[in-house]
Amino acid sequence: MMTRWLGAMGGACAAIGLAAASPAWAEAAPAPTGGLPLEALPTQTLASGQCALFLWARTTPPRRVFMALQDPAVARIRVDGRSVDLPRTAAEGESAYGHAPMQRYEGEGITLTMTIQMDARSGLVGGAVIPTGSLEYRDARGWETIIPVAGMVGCQP
Repeated sequence: MMTRWLGAMGGACAAIGLAAASPAWAEAAPAPTGGLPLEALPTQTLASGQCALFLWARTTPPRRVFMALQDPAVARIRVDGRSVDLPRTAAEGESAYGHAPMQRYEGEGITLTMTIQMDARSGLVGGAVIPTGSLEYRDARGWETIIPVAGMVGCQP
């Protein structure tokens, strides 16, 4: 929207013979391109006895954008064409299968905060459903994106 406004101002200034000046902040910090900053993760393999928490962005179609392990306590995301593992720096709430309902991961200029609700449904062995949640993604420039998610916790026997 800011780009549209600046473009309109440039056109208006040109129409009356004035040069349009771009404010310095408009050049220094370009807005994100739209879309999600997190790319789809490829299929992941778990070691025997390992539990992972997977989250899909609520997009059409859904995209698997997050995986967290309980040991080692890391989250894996995909940004700019590469997989990034971020160490867990905080966790709050009662954990299930090694995963708390609020977890924070930080590294490489990225802060990722996951907040979820888990539901250990009857008949589901070695895991839980995550019907709702959010990922707060903050990049090194300070841009923050909040992504609605759903997912599951699954354990490899």
